[in-house]
Amino acid sequence: MESREIEIRRNIVEKALMTVKDYVRHHRKQVAYGAAGTLIGAIFVMSMVVYYDHRASTELVQFEQALDKYRAGFPADDRERGAALDKAAQELAAIVDSSYWGYVHEFGYYIIGNLFFAESRYKESKDYFLRFTDKNPGSFFAPMGLQQAARSCEYLGDVKGAKQIYVVIEKEYGKSAISDQISYDLGRLSEQEGDHFKAREYFNKVVSEFPRSPFAQKAKERIMLLGVAEKKDTRP
Repeated sequence: MESREIEIRRNIVEKALMTVKDYVRHHRKQVAYGAAGTLIGAIFVMSMVVYYDHRASTELVQFEQALDKYRAGFPADDRERGAALDKAAQELAAIVDSSYWGYVHEFGYYIIGNLFFAESRYKESKDYFLRFTDKNPGSFFAPMGLQQAARSCEYLGDVKGAKQIYVVIEKEYGKSAISDQISYDLGRLSEQEGDHFKAREYFNKVVSEFPRSPFAQKAKERIMLLGVAEKKDTRP
């Protein structure tokens, strides 16, 4: 029985090969053109991969050189330092804008955003962090870029804008590595806005869904403080 099954399978394979052979015999030109086209296409794709890989490496070198130049000539004077940062950011952004893939293409704006953030230039840092996430919404670092943009808003005194960004993170990246922080920050900002009910809701979420998070203990403390504040508010 087993030998018969093997024989049947072999016959099927032989028939298939004969069918292919007959087709090639009667359509030699088409097959030749098709094979040539496939070969040319493969060579083209390989060439493009090599080209863009080389280009990405070159762009990374240029990007690092621009960063090193900025850090090496870091002036002490605030005005000169601000001008140096503007010049470096412009040069770095030009490299990012001309890139197509690779490290610079993906993380360039994030790095520029951090340069401005470190110098307390939060308007510019927010803009670059948002540009980073708009360009790379599927990146592992996308929610972190949005978080940095939200923090920049807070430093600018824009609590409403910060909360809007945190809500986007919660909606789009609810399972990210910083979900516990986002829920905690949403609770904190809700408390600042005077919405104690929503704040408590977010803090309870941190405690229940992320019990091992370092933010869980902070959330518990916030809940206790909310209770104390609410008791004071209800006193005659």
